[in-house]
Amino acid sequence: MIFLKLKIDNFYMFKDTEFDFTYPKKIANSTIEGEFLTDFPKINYKKVCILMGANASGKTSLGKTMCFINNYLAGREVKYFSSSIGDKKKSASAEIIYITPQSKEIHKLLIKFDIDRLIFEQHTVCKLKKTSNLKATLLAVENSTPRFTYDENNKHGIENPGFKSVAHSLGQILCEQSSIWCYLFSDSNSNDSHAFIKTYTPNISILEGILKSFDNSISSVNKISESEGDSYIVKFANNDEVIIEDGKILNHKRLSKGTIESIEVADFLNHIISSDGGTFFLDEKMIYSHSEIEISILNLIIEKLKPNSQFFYTTHNYDILAMNLPSHSYTFMKKNEFVEVLHPEKLGYTKNDRSLLGYVKNNMFGILPDTSKIDNFFSH
Repeated sequence: MIFLKLKIDNFYMFKDTEFDFTYPKKIANSTIEGEFLTDFPKINYKKVCILMGANASGKTSLGKTMCFINNYLAGREVKYFSSSIGDKKKSASAEIIYITPQSKEIHKLLIKFDIDRLIFEQHTVCKLKKTSNLKATLLAVENSTPRFTYDENNKHGIENPGFKSVAHSLGQILCEQSSIWCYLFSDSNSNDSHAFIKTYTPNISILEGILKSFDNSISSVNKISESEGDSYIVKFANNDEVIIEDGKILNHKRLSKGTIESIEVADFLNHIISSDGGTFFLDEKMIYSHSEIEISILNLIIEKLKPNSQFFYTTHNYDILAMNLPSHSYTFMKKNEFVEVLHPEKLGYTKNDRSLLGYVKNNMFGILPDTSKIDNFFSH
């Protein structure tokens, strides 16, 4: 599926917070290929979304909300999300406008929860039209009669649905069964177990290339052929070895934090390459990487994205703004009492001529961290 619009209220620190993953006009000679829906070239969407902001500005929370939505659309129980409701005395809601490419439909889903269960669900769907542009397509789903509603007056025989879609449980199709999504979060690596998320059997050539970029003392990476599962050995020039067995690094102290995280990134990249398209969210997994390596891997990920894919990436590294990407590829986030979202292309920054980096460094968007509490110590 492809996210077009997302509005979140009372989850985490979001209050009527809106994200727009569309852009109005194609850019000549764009460095990102295929920023439109296959077979529907008038429907533009952001294929690459780089989310930037200070610590605790909501970037990871956005990813967790989107992951929750993907699981909800697939009919899974998402009870764990009740703990993410901000004000427990009020309901929380999410409104999602999205496209299912294979069925060639646009959907609008509105869901509301209290801390105990789903209290409202409304689903609207329209067929896509090749003659309609993005604006007309969005208006069509906004103005259409909902296909399904669950509320106090329309319970469909289900008194307590928990945190699960009633529409899906009654046979409504909210998303394609073949939908693929992969979310890799900054907190997914456990310092106790030193395990990392596994999504695909590792591609040894990709893994070796990335590991050698992070640590030039690595001489080779080879699969342990006689082993069961996904196990391989990393060899160093001084004959040291590190064995990674089914996602666990047995002697992790031989590897730096950046190198350990690069293993996850390599697996994430292999997921993108091996899939036919989907939703991919990488959350600050190159925080220990050199800027040049981070930019190089990002360029590779963008190049390998298939049609009808969407890639979200969170980072604190402002060097990423110097990449030759359209300005609409960046979304800035800041938090005072609640999260605020800024789309630079809507603020007049329609071209990324490298000036975005200067604007951010001069805090034109107000997203730099407030260091005044630290700076105060210098005067005492």
